[in-house]
Amino acid sequence: MSSKFNFKFNKQLLNKGFYTANYFIKTSKLIRKYKSNEIVCMQFTHFSKEPVMVCGIEESVELIKSCLTKQELKDIEIYGQQDGDIVSPKNPILLIFGKYHVFGKFENVIDGILARRSSVANNCRKVLSLIDANKLIYMADRTDDYLVQPYDGYAAYVGGIRRFVTDASVSLLRDKSDVSVGGTIPHALIQEFDGNLNEALKAYSNEYGRKGLVALIDYHNDIRRDIKSISKDFNDCFAIRIDTSKNVCDKSLKPIKANYGVSDSLIKFARHTLDQYGMKQTKIVVSSGIDYDRVKHIVDKKLPVDFYGIGSNLITRNVHVTADLVLKNGHHEAKFGRKLFININKKNSLKKYI
Repeated sequence: MSSKFNFKFNKQLLNKGFYTANYFIKTSKLIRKYKSNEIVCMQFTHFSKEPVMVCGIEESVELIKSCLTKQELKDIEIYGQQDGDIVSPKNPILLIFGKYHVFGKFENVIDGILARRSSVANNCRKVLSLIDANKLIYMADRTDDYLVQPYDGYAAYVGGIRRFVTDASVSLLRDKSDVSVGGTIPHALIQEFDGNLNEALKAYSNEYGRKGLVALIDYHNDIRRDIKSISKDFNDCFAIRIDTSKNVCDKSLKPIKANYGVSDSLIKFARHTLDQYGMKQTKIVVSSGIDYDRVKHIVDKKLPVDFYGIGSNLITRNVHVTADLVLKNGHHEAKFGRKLFININKKNSLKKYI
């Protein structure tokens, strides 16, 4: 996978320590002055309760390659897992051997990279263990800082995602032939056409064509009305998307707790109504707070859902990575409870990066 991504780093700011915790900068200076010849091993591990898909390894290695001089690179060795590997707790994700003052200033930066990327990749991987990749639309663009889109997209790709909604999410990919960037019409377009869904769809299809057209049908909180309406002009609509808030119940259903949001009843009713109005070929996309448990429920109940639009639940931080110095000059020396979680003579079972 090393040739798939084109990472970009601000070498000047990274080397300056702009992103480094102040105490790591001070520590690196002290070690350079008093302990400059010591060879240590820094181990990055996760302590989740279950195996996780790891990601950010290639990015971390490329960061180090970008920031260190040729001589500094000669003085270190890096071994690790590969992006997309499933790694059990207390197994090394990444091992760096060398003089701490050469690479120590990147400790917290790499911790953050591995934690964030692994969280995203693992979240995507879990959902895709339930459904095919072509059924999941990565819609996390509006749930976090826009600047993280390229790198979250990289992690999502490693996790198996192939359908995105922003160009930024696929911007690090060298080859984009196996991904797509698309989406549905937003509520804003319907609002601008005074709530007239058909007119909004006409404007959209006039500019971008009818192929792959997806109609958003929760604007009026009355999906029977909207399906009936679009069946007149857009009987060949590729899909509808149900994005009903968990706080409301669609007018088509009884206002009971079980019917709020994108409920089982609403999904079934949407399929029935589509069929009723001659739109049997039209697919159903569900969104609005969809997570792993909801997808599993839908799959287990065999509800008529064709695609899932998921956002914040795919980028929730839930993998925590810790860096520890575990060896000094080839011998154990570490914080209580930490050790090299691999036989030093078997480190070659990991991929050697540098």
